[in-house]
Amino acid sequence: MGAVKAGLVPLPQIDFDSARFREFIFGPRPHRTLARVLLWSLLTITFFHHLLVPIQIIGSSMAPTYRSGALNFINRWSYNSHTPIRGDVVALRAEGEMLLKRIVALPGETIAIVNGEILVNGNALSDEFSARKIPWEMDPIYLRADEYFVIGDNRAASVFCKVDKPDILGKIVF
Repeated sequence: MGAVKAGLVPLPQIDFDSARFREFIFGPRPHRTLARVLLWSLLTITFFHHLLVPIQIIGSSMAPTYRSGALNFINRWSYNSHTPIRGDVVALRAEGEMLLKRIVALPGETIAIVNGEILVNGNALSDEFSARKIPWEMDPIYLRADEYFVIGDNRAASVFCKVDKPDILGKIVF
């Protein structure tokens, strides 16, 4: 019987064939594999740059609906066939930043903040985020044909503003 040192186990011999390894990694036709990789890379970059844009939420203005640090996607083509509606959560460009806000007033409506309540055309906005009073007042603003009024779900700690339709980048998907 042969002696074996404690703790050492002999490794099995592996016959390494570089040609078979290359074929395993790149396939039998490397040029086709490279073409597929380039095509899928181009499609992926196009898809995530023009259709679904990933964004990371920073801040608490959309709490509790969206938490800070969460990764979400914006559908850039969501408003190609229809216009935004009240309640949509949209990404928009405002003052050089990308913001995530909820649409609360539509074109042609008048919006005001009186006694901590959002009033749309003189009527109190009734949504699940209106329970807490807003610590601001705002005189009535009439929204033109291409303007929307947006605010975060955390109404007491959110920026609110009117935005033009071209500044709306898309609707949040998830």
